Amino acid sequence: MKTHLKALATTIGVFVTLIALYQTLIANKQNQSLAPTPAVNRDLFLPEGELITLSGARINLHSFPGKVIIFNFWASWCTPCIEEVPSLVSLVKEDPNIVIIAVSGDQNKDDINAFLKSFPGFNKPPIYVVQENAKVLMDQFKVDKLPESFIFNPKGEMVKKISGTINWHTPDSIEYFKVIRAK
Repeated sequence: MKTHLKALATTIGVFVTLIALYQTLIANKQNQSLAPTPAVNRDLFLPEGELITLSGARINLHSFPGKVIIFNFWASWCTPCIEEVPSLVSLVKEDPNIVIIAVSGDQNKDDINAFLKSFPGFNKPPIYVVQENAKVLMDQFKVDKLPESFIFNPKGEMVKKISGTINWHTPDSIEYFKVIRAK
């Protein structure tokens, strides 16, 4: 009998600990925002040269004057990446002064295309899906997890790095982008 009670107490203790850990992780995820913070790395500027989109179009990042550019590193198999796609699409619909370079970590273009069928707005300007040279870009930005995003002001300076999922389309985020455009 004592053995069963001990096992039950241990099980309950582990269960309560897991619930507390889960609640902490959820709270941290929900509290992440685009609140103004000091620049992460003013030495990181927009990459030079052209990027080739999934559709084969060539884009020069310096051809978006006055725009905020978000580099969003994602993959079709990444559940947190999938969670934030609708809010990214909504963000650019509301604010035409934002461009998203969506760099896919997928190895296979068929996987990306299948994903885009579920989110057709995720591959229409001002969102550009890039897969070619994704590894080079991930190394350049030192991406070590997905999703990870880097926000650049209109001068091409990185002003914020975001690791993990956030809701991009909130009144606070709209205001944040207006502020960094005005600086």
